[in-house]
Amino acid sequence: MEAALPGLVDWRASDLRDEAATMVLRHVNYGGNPFEQSTVLHSVRVPLDGLERAEFTLVPFGEGGWLGPLQHVQLRFIFESGKEPELVDLAGAETGADPRIPDLVFGWELRRGMDDDAHVYWLSMRAFAGSQMFLEDALKGRDWFSYPLRLPGGKRGLVELFKSTVTLGDGVARDTLARMLAGGEEAWLKHTPPAADAEQDIRSRWNELLGSIQASDPQALEPVNLPPEQDTYHPLVRSCATMARHIVLLTVKRLIANGLDEGVVLEKLPEPFLGSTEVWMKAFAHTDLRGVFLRAPLAMRYVMRHHESVPPDIPAELDAAGLLERRSGKRHRIHYSHKGTTPYGSTFFA
Repeated sequence: MEAALPGLVDWRASDLRDEAATMVLRHVNYGGNPFEQSTVLHSVRVPLDGLERAEFTLVPFGEGGWLGPLQHVQLRFIFESGKEPELVDLAGAETGADPRIPDLVFGWELRRGMDDDAHVYWLSMRAFAGSQMFLEDALKGRDWFSYPLRLPGGKRGLVELFKSTVTLGDGVARDTLARMLAGGEEAWLKHTPPAADAEQDIRSRWNELLGSIQASDPQALEPVNLPPEQDTYHPLVRSCATMARHIVLLTVKRLIANGLDEGVVLEKLPEPFLGSTEVWMKAFAHTDLRGVFLRAPLAMRYVMRHHESVPPDIPAELDAAGLLERRSGKRHRIHYSHKGTTPYGSTFFA
């Protein structure tokens, strides 16, 4: 059966202390047989200084093609040759297999809860080796339309985007898994990212954060129940798009807060979330990784209640804010297809 587990960060095995920082990700999909709906989950060590570029990718299906409303949205990170992520299980093994992978893809999906009759859904972020994700999409006849991102700070911006992506995914995953396994917050709080202040009381901060949410929005912590007429892929499309958009804009806000804003059209930069600002959002741009982790479940519940973003509209929005690469005066879009140019060179299908 398919192992649809969300991506996690192994914080104890990760090292974020210097320029040679690495992060270890768990549950990265690579291998298996798409026809059997099976996959192989790996632990992957990611050298953050190897990041070369990132792409905001739309994967259309259904009517309308690349302009249609039915699209999956994902973030793709490409690494420099010689500095690629490494499959921990294969590193140093005498198997003849190359343990390195050139790119990683992250996408948000809607998962059904343990009780099928309750119609309770949770967001989770899945991590893939790029070639595995492209293969599975190609077998379904789905092309990729990728927009290379242009973030302030160059390499620093890429690192911040990657860290924000996996930290948000990890925080939401641990919250979801804890709820599904009835472990509650006790299980979730065991796995917070390391703090700069060893004396910091993580539980006190969590309780304070929950208190502010309960005071301003009593419904924020309620399980998400979708009515039967929305029990389709449509909420999934909106949710994955909203989360990918949010992560990019959150990263830019954090970079600007640290004095990096070159190339950003500030007056056209959207807020990470549309709609009214809630109490917990205000510190998002200035907090550390632990603060991002703490707020991840709250971000997840918010976007499940706000479906503002339409996938085909997001590239134009990012472009207007100066966040996409441009060529010949137009935003640069790359069309990847198994019938033509793939992310890995010439077509590998016969």
